[in-house]
Amino acid sequence: MHEEESKNTTGIADNDVSEKPSSTSVGTNHNNSVNHRRTSSTVENYRMWISFFAGVGSSAAASVFCAPLDLVRTRLQVLGEITTVPGTGASSTTSTSLIKSFQDILRVDGVRGCFRGLGATLFTVPTFWGMYFSLYETAKRELHVVYVPDDEGGMLIPTPPEVHIVSAIFAGAIADFVCNPLFVVRTRMQTEALHYFERPLEERKPHGILSTVKGLYREGGQSIFIFWRGLSASLLGLSHVAIQFPVYERLKIEARRYNTEGKESPIDFLLASALSKMTATTLTYPHEVLRSRMMDHREGANHSKSGLVSTFRRVVQHEGYGALYTGLKVTLIRVIPNACITFMSYEMIMRYVT
Repeated sequence: MHEEESKNTTGIADNDVSEKPSSTSVGTNHNNSVNHRRTSSTVENYRMWISFFAGVGSSAAASVFCAPLDLVRTRLQVLGEITTVPGTGASSTTSTSLIKSFQDILRVDGVRGCFRGLGATLFTVPTFWGMYFSLYETAKRELHVVYVPDDEGGMLIPTPPEVHIVSAIFAGAIADFVCNPLFVVRTRMQTEALHYFERPLEERKPHGILSTVKGLYREGGQSIFIFWRGLSASLLGLSHVAIQFPVYERLKIEARRYNTEGKESPIDFLLASALSKMTATTLTYPHEVLRSRMMDHREGANHSKSGLVSTFRRVVQHEGYGALYTGLKVTLIRVIPNACITFMSYEMIMRYVT
């Protein structure tokens, strides 16, 4: 009994002595901890900026490649509002066929007309995707630590789908709010040819970015709030990224599982981006039509309100529910190669840079 107590006492004493850190070791551990946090912060900032520039570069390439399809898509989405213009009976472009729409553009504006609004697009879309990818990747890493604490931020354990959903919505909400004015300007430039019959003859010409901005500012009664027209539809469209990115991430996981090298190939990125984009676009497409209609709304037109609910009611009342899917075929033809180029380029840039 006494011997056991002696052993216990000795053991406690040994533990006390062995666990008592010296002032030197405490200082060293503290410095190491501070240095580790600084290094981690530097690495995170580096990855964030790499994500930003990778998003900018990849989306810029996709924007140029898909510019003609993007133009036709936007025009088809707003065409129902202006197919009948007082005094003329029709707008300058009334066809809902992809081929016929291209022919109309070439006939009226020539080859350059197929790239109308490209300057605004190259300023808008890369900015959006640069912000989106950097915010998405940052949020995903931070939330991964919360949802999978045992992984200690190593991303070795698969990230739960809810992390992808929350990260996608978070990144999309911020990017939509910041970039909405850019999308309004781009939409106006892409659709202005459809409104030529509403203008005096001397004003029937393409307008640049600056003149479009000035025109919007005047139209909004010298208020900047007009540049956030359509934001409610964009926020409604966060369901799009909430579907697209979890599906995309899941397909990447499956690709790694069946790949002998344990990583995705460029073909895997193409397939994952195409399938996820096609799924999300098909399920959430009506918000894109509503957003384009709201952004294209001209003050003084037959309709006086440009809100989300009033736009929805007007479309359904005058054109039927089918109008909410106007341009879906063209959109799928456009978004699939656009998503493939953007996502594959982004993933490959991130792989080789980081």
